[in-house]
Amino acid sequence: MNKQQIDYITCVIGALSQMTGKPCSLIYRNLQSAGIIKDYLSAAYDVLHTFSLEYVAEDVIQIMKKKGYVLC
Repeated sequence: MNKQQIDYITCVIGALSQMTGKPCSLIYRNLQSAGIIKDYLSAAYDVLHTFSLEYVAEDVIQIMKKKGYVLC
């Protein structure tokens, strides 16, 4: 992961935190345990960073639900 990817993932986590009202640390732990950071946000960074943070955050919420994880 490079600095741009880390910065982007941090922004997505912040957007999720604002949308859900939950702390960033909780969001990060849940995304990490579900493999979303490595397998989705980092792996698809080249495409994802062209979309709005809100769109990606909503997509992450849907992916978490499909995987059976609770985001927060």
